[in-house]
Amino acid sequence: MLLDCSPSLGVLTLNALTAADELVIPLQCETLSHRGVGQLLDTVGEVQRRTNRDLTVLGVLPTLFDGRTNHSHAVLNDVSARYGLTVLEPAIPKSVRFAEAPAAGRSVLATASSSKGAQAYRELARRLAEGHQPETMKVIA
Repeated sequence: MLLDCSPSLGVLTLNALTAADELVIPLQCETLSHRGVGQLLDTVGEVQRRTNRDLTVLGVLPTLFDGRTNHSHAVLNDVSARYGLTVLEPAIPKSVRFAEAPAAGRSVLATASSSKGAQAYRELARRLAEGHQPETMKVIA
């Protein structure tokens, strides 16, 4: 079961972390976005101490990733080095298709199923469903 939570540390997120076995942290590849990773990891530590000792962080999933820029790579390198997190692949590429999907009231898988972003999400889902652990997944940075 996959629990998709809003980017807040409210009671629903705490309940999801308590119920979860593993955590994938989506990370927009922008400078200010990775600052919340530290807060989330602090919360994960509290959840592990109080309500879910078995919660495991699989790693960060790069989103809005533009592999042509040094900036995207620098953000991933910083997060990996600072927090010791695995950077999961495939990265989810930046695409206007993600903005168009909610406007149509549908997911990107329904509105642009052959887009690179939809393909990347399918590949990640396949890897997670097959039980690949972070050390066996290809890592980018």
